Amino acid sequence: MATELDGAVTLRGLRKSFGERIVVNDVSLEIRAGEFFSLLGPSGCGKTTTLRMIGGFESPEAGNILIDGRDVTNDEPEKRPLNTVFQNYALFPHLNVRENVAFGLRFEKNSHSKESESKRVSDALELVQLGIFGDRRVHQLSGGEQQRVALARALILEPSVLLLDEPLGALDAQLRARLQIELAVLQRQIGITFIYVTHDQHEAFTMSDRIGVMREGRLLQVGAPRELYEKPVSVEVARFIGAANLLSGRVSSRGIVEVAGEKFTAPDNAPLGDGMVMIRPERIRIGVGSHNATINRVTFAGSSLHVGLTVGDSILVAEVPNDETTANLAEGQKTMIDVLPDAVRVLPLG
Repeated sequence: MATELDGAVTLRGLRKSFGERIVVNDVSLEIRAGEFFSLLGPSGCGKTTTLRMIGGFESPEAGNILIDGRDVTNDEPEKRPLNTVFQNYALFPHLNVRENVAFGLRFEKNSHSKESESKRVSDALELVQLGIFGDRRVHQLSGGEQQRVALARALILEPSVLLLDEPLGALDAQLRARLQIELAVLQRQIGITFIYVTHDQHEAFTMSDRIGVMREGRLLQVGAPRELYEKPVSVEVARFIGAANLLSGRVSSRGIVEVAGEKFTAPDNAPLGDGMVMIRPERIRIGVGSHNATINRVTFAGSSLHVGLTVGDSILVAEVPNDETTANLAEGQKTMIDVLPDAVRVLPLG
């Protein structure tokens, strides 16, 4: 496989339009060698187009693409040290599993003996836990097994970078959850750079070292999953990542923000003046604290309860464990709430 120094990808000012619509707008990004990086965003945000430009399947109108410092912006896909796993897998139904995996080897410049080729195919199948499936036809495989065949076919060429365009999108929820873990483990095992496109936040959070959040062609924020969740830089990111209470507020003095007629602890670096206050639901405690609230709704959500709270003239939603401490929560009940000091983030308006 690739060395630990291979697979760094740099995007500089990428821009792409289809007709009058700007699909990717001035995207600049540094992806580290050997990391699992995800592009996350809703449909139509430009993440797949960005991936296709990295792969050479689309040409940027402006900007540059570098892999390990080499400008590959104008190179054909086959001249770039990468491979791609598509959402539909693009497997050949008339070939068995081994033949599908071996297909890419015929395009390599260096010839291989049959013994060498056979070993590489066997190694690739073992890597994705399909060692005993070599003689099966594609139609005899489950969706998850087909996904692994596509992965083996891409990895056998030993790329520095592997591009993955929502490869789990067609699978059921339980299988997706299992393969997310397997993909993350596999990436760490082989050590090559994965660039993954998804609209699923849970998927991105489960697998990624870092995530780039995209919306309407723009890259809004790049960071580790915890950083994006706890420290979004804008209201757009806060709304997209996870569930959030977003309320208008005002930082009236250092470390104090006024929301819904109540004063909460704010970060010391929050600028004075009006802002949008973000409070994550799981960071609100019920039955303790100094803020008056009325429970207006209790929703069962399995291991947790979602509790609607009226605080002043605003509504907050809290997420609390479903256990003996919350069994008696009821609509109309008066209570006290507490918001943990590190749970409040003040974001700029607009």
